[in-house]
Amino acid sequence: MKYLLLKGLLYIIGFFKGEKYKYSQEYEDNFKYMDIQEKIWWGYKSVVKQIENAEKDKGIEEYFANQDLNFKDDSFQINNTITITAGGDLSSSEMITPENTINLWDDVESFYFAADIVCANLESPIVPSKPAVGVPSMCLTAPKLNTTPEMFERFISGGRGVNFFATANNHSLDQGEKGIIDTLDFLDSKGYGHVGTARTKEEQWDIPVFDKDGIKVAFISYTYCLNGEDSIPGKEYMVNNLRLNKPDTDISLIQKHVKIARDKGADMVVAMLHWSLEFETYPIENIIKMGHSIMECGVDIIFGGHPHVVQPLEKYRFYDPIQKRHKEGLIVYSLGELVSLNLFTKNSRLAMLVKLELSEGFENNERVVKITELKVLPIYIFYRKENINESIYRVLDLKKTLQEIENGNNKHRFTEGDIKELKRLDRLFREKIMPRDSIEITCSYI
Repeated sequence: MKYLLLKGLLYIIGFFKGEKYKYSQEYEDNFKYMDIQEKIWWGYKSVVKQIENAEKDKGIEEYFANQDLNFKDDSFQINNTITITAGGDLSSSEMITPENTINLWDDVESFYFAADIVCANLESPIVPSKPAVGVPSMCLTAPKLNTTPEMFERFISGGRGVNFFATANNHSLDQGEKGIIDTLDFLDSKGYGHVGTARTKEEQWDIPVFDKDGIKVAFISYTYCLNGEDSIPGKEYMVNNLRLNKPDTDISLIQKHVKIARDKGADMVVAMLHWSLEFETYPIENIIKMGHSIMECGVDIIFGGHPHVVQPLEKYRFYDPIQKRHKEGLIVYSLGELVSLNLFTKNSRLAMLVKLELSEGFENNERVVKITELKVLPIYIFYRKENINESIYRVLDLKKTLQEIENGNNKHRFTEGDIKELKRLDRLFREKIMPRDSIEITCSYI
């Protein structure tokens, strides 16, 4: 009843706001600094309608529509390659349990897990000594999350699944200083790499670098806010917290981390960012400019998350001030959800997995490592309540699911309304996220 009353009120406000509420707006989306107008806007996006139109009169939709995301270079003589796959946010929810996720990855594991590095954002502390706290079915405030070791086992899927975690996000401090320490101790005890939070100053500067067949890839991670909390006084190093959604933010920490990564021999630097505006299909101009500034620190790849919806990709040509050469990098503004659930935001059911091939070779008689292939898998977050005690949660291959339905195989028992929604999300992806056929948009069984 509360939800219906709130939705009705926000719908009325949206009606009177008219044209303004059809487009993205220039906000920071940082709860600590929100005024009442931004809170109402956030509520409208969350409960009534997600925003599918970019900021008005800024050319953002045209900019992404004209992106050429093909990284293939037939003249590049490849000696060696590795692969990275990336998924979005792994959150804690009252509706997602070890019991209803037995077949969590069945539809996508052949795409997502088939890589040397499989990364995602761990958007919840893991404090085994405390009870689990998940996002409720109706969420009007930011809950203090805590997930369980049992759900973590789902994430890693017996050692075949996610093998590297970003830990900097707006929920990093949900369980306080103890939550950060316990989470990192837990990841270390299981042998999984991580970046974004730290127990000591020294750890904040110890940038992880993966060396696979002579190709070295470094990871760095940052969050744009802490859900209204400040960094721990005197221990700001515990979370890499930068106001990334704010255009004049000092990003010298990123510059320093990139320099450390290069000094450790990193061929590629991947930044996993918790940023951008929730429930909006396009990043606003401030976010695009920030992404470019971060790349110009010497970052090769940005994997973004937090908006609860998928956002476009960009190939960005920039000058690397450390390697002192022009490069082509990739910005994924938002991968969307991965293991997370927002019951009342329809567009949050659409997300994507990204696979990159990184290749070593020679260019102008110089050894270089660069992106040589990009693949994208659109996914659908599937949740069904079977009865009062049973439910199913799975990550589905969207294109494969639609093809199966087209061929008369409706194994997930979608209703006509469900199928109509699946087709709408597929159109949204093709028209807004991937409007050009410049890369392979695949499904896992092809």
